Amino acid sequence: MRVTDEIKSRLDIVDLISETVSLRRSGRSYAGFCPFHPNSRTPAFFVFPETQTWRCFGACAEGGDVFSFVMKQNGWDFKEALQNLAKRAGVELEPRKPVDKKKKARQEKLADLLAAASDYFHQLFLHAPQAAAAREYIQKRGLTEQTIETFQIGFALNSWDACRSHFNGQGYTDEDLLGVGLLTENPDKGTRYDRFRNRLLIPIRDVDGRTVGFGARTLEKDGLPKYLNSPQTVFFDKSRLLFGLDMARRHIREARQAVIVEGYMDVLQAWQAGFRNVIAQMGTALTEPQLRQLKRYTKTFVLALDADAAGMKATLRSLQVARETLDREVEVKFDAHGLVRHEGRLKADIRIVTLPEGQDPDDIIRQNPEQWPQLVAQAKPVTSYVIDVLTADLDMNDAKGKTAVAQQIIPLIKDISEPVERDHYWQQLARALHIEERTLRLVQIPERRRPSPIPSAPPPPINGKSKPRVMAVPGATPIIPEMRQENFLRQCLRNRQILRLVDTRLQSCGESLVGEADFDRPEDKALIRQIRQLAATPAVAADGELWDSLDDVLHERVDTLLALPPSPENEPERLADTLVLSVLDWRLVQVKKEIDAIKQHYRDAQAAHDQDVLETYQHTLQELLLVVLRLNKARDAMSASGRRRSQDDERYGRKH
Repeated sequence: MRVTDEIKSRLDIVDLISETVSLRRSGRSYAGFCPFHPNSRTPAFFVFPETQTWRCFGACAEGGDVFSFVMKQNGWDFKEALQNLAKRAGVELEPRKPVDKKKKARQEKLADLLAAASDYFHQLFLHAPQAAAAREYIQKRGLTEQTIETFQIGFALNSWDACRSHFNGQGYTDEDLLGVGLLTENPDKGTRYDRFRNRLLIPIRDVDGRTVGFGARTLEKDGLPKYLNSPQTVFFDKSRLLFGLDMARRHIREARQAVIVEGYMDVLQAWQAGFRNVIAQMGTALTEPQLRQLKRYTKTFVLALDADAAGMKATLRSLQVARETLDREVEVKFDAHGLVRHEGRLKADIRIVTLPEGQDPDDIIRQNPEQWPQLVAQAKPVTSYVIDVLTADLDMNDAKGKTAVAQQIIPLIKDISEPVERDHYWQQLARALHIEERTLRLVQIPERRRPSPIPSAPPPPINGKSKPRVMAVPGATPIIPEMRQENFLRQCLRNRQILRLVDTRLQSCGESLVGEADFDRPEDKALIRQIRQLAATPAVAADGELWDSLDDVLHERVDTLLALPPSPENEPERLADTLVLSVLDWRLVQVKKEIDAIKQHYRDAQAAHDQDVLETYQHTLQELLLVVLRLNKARDAMSASGRRRSQDDERYGRKH
């Protein structure tokens, strides 16, 4: 994780801004008067917890993240903001380490390949005739257009070499494709072929939101395996990944709870229904690296169990890992009924909810969404859960059966270091078995290694009415703004002339110059500012010497960008045309995302009957729609200009 992302993940923008700006809740956002310009009539300053961003819809017309806010508020440069926010977040800023440029370039190339593959498969899902069955499947699952785009649902053609041929044509080698798990090799036959064929693809992202692999579901009735994941690679390690954590982490912190489910579709349905603190484990049990990741955001975990024996086994294996990973200091917490909440010797409060038999979270949320938060609220601490399920169908007249159950549960109780907590469970087990507590304490535990206790019967099913959902028609072709932004910076770092050429073209079509507002990452905002300053500086020093003056975080970013191979487009005029179109494309994506967000906030304000906020959002929405028209017009003009330039090159025999 980049240091700026680590800092933002530990801070809450609402808390920070609330220290100096009076905010009031309006739907899912917060509104107040902008601290950067005079205004006391209508609140035009908004903070959005879901995206951890702020924006002024008034005279400033500015916005950004926590970095841009403190920089504007305090007049800090990026280095000062980084140091102060790191200190506040408890993040240690480490000195820059030497970069193996060749290795870094290789990693960045493969990372770009994975991002491009995600987009490639997504476009196939949206538009390929061969993906009709995949679209029909998703429609039956009730996923909306927004969910499909958010998670970049994809489709792999029913071909042995379609993916391979596509990316070979983009300049990627078979070794690149093997390196990220898109290609499979048969060493006996010496053949290579596409790993994913005729499958629904779900990109799997790391905590930074970068695609690292794929989960692929078969679309054939008897297809095996049902789910096929990417193989182990330098990017994809399922023991260290949690599906959906990149988008859920902020909501986990806000809810102070992470709900862990088994399947990708469970996460998609939960996200769509507004339950956004839900993530999925990638294997059959939680691992130590997964739990340590989650501990950054919450100390309360709810494991949603399948009601079958296999699901129970997997969850109990997860709990054993949790015991070893989250071994905690002495800490006792009581709920409203005076019961001890924490189980075992854990730093975290791990609870378990058993789902109705034959249903998974996907089914429950689609058919009866109001049931989901009720089930999560009913989750039990580990030891209570084990006691309840092992004694549920126990014959109280069967002395040997009661002894066997006691021998399974007592090790859990003895493992609890806190005496009040431990006594609580001795008493609970004694009541459940109808045995005196002092007798229970005398039970001898066999020395042999004991298997994890497995509940003998799941709880009764819960009925709910079905609520069908309709999938919207897939929308316009998405692009990947972050990749375009990185490429733009890379080209400007390599050639100072490029920025001047891009500026000229943007001005000619009435568009603003590329600036900080165009970039998503705080270090990239700082870098474009630095690039502009250096572009105006006489070339009296080598670029490497100029970058040496940067702070460690920006210097590391420059090293990362320059480690990648140069663009195949060497002719500056042609490269500038490409970059301008790229800028206009990513601006369109940014504006469309903002429009979607404003529409959602508008609906929230309507529900809250917040008239002042409604007027602000309505005015902003009209302005954004005009921006879309302007950008499309500029893009058409640039495309026509590029075509004319190509025709002139051909006519006069110019090479490019």
